[in-house]
Amino acid sequence: MSLIKKYGVIIFAVLLLLHCVFIYIGETELRTISKFLLIPFLALYLFAASPKTQAGYNLPAYAGLFFAFLGDVLLSRSGEQFFLFGMLAFIGTHISNSIYFLKIQKLDFSKGRPMLFAAIILLIISSEVMNKTGSFLGDFKVPIMLYMAIISVMAILAANTINHTITKQLTIRYFIPGAGFFVLSDALLALNKFLYHTASLDILVMLTYGVAQCLLVVGFSRRGANR
Repeated sequence: MSLIKKYGVIIFAVLLLLHCVFIYIGETELRTISKFLLIPFLALYLFAASPKTQAGYNLPAYAGLFFAFLGDVLLSRSGEQFFLFGMLAFIGTHISNSIYFLKIQKLDFSKGRPMLFAAIILLIISSEVMNKTGSFLGDFKVPIMLYMAIISVMAILAANTINHTITKQLTIRYFIPGAGFFVLSDALLALNKFLYHTASLDILVMLTYGVAQCLLVVGFSRRGANR
């Protein structure tokens, strides 16, 4: 466990890069195996790097990782049903992370500038995604809009944690970038699935997704050490 605690981020980066290489060279089986290793490894890192007295505090983070792993499994299957169920699983991730951020900092609209700024950026991104993909979504239009609303709430709540004195630096270094990369990854996923259909974008989707999850988990582990 001490090895994972010390070198976990580096090991995860190697796993993520290997996964992207497997996507690039078309190794379907290795691509699937490597993808299924990413989130369990981050859960193991969170366990190793967090103070054991904070295990209960991290329950929403573990729940978010569980739903993310479930989503990865579902999205690895072909078919519209699996895509829809995968989205539902990731909604569970965003709700779990939202609960975590609310535990850090309750909503205070008198200090709402970070939330307002985040909301404006997210509205622009969501509008652009819908503008480009809207005519291709078909029956997925409403689920996609719901999904974007929920991930936007998660990102806004991540920005809100900057108002917490102890957490401010973690928010700047990990929570806001992590939430931002998550939004970017899902925007790229939507564009690629419904519009572009290119392998190069698959790599960008996984890179941004992996970076997002890693940043959030490192932030969760260090938040536990600085409560």
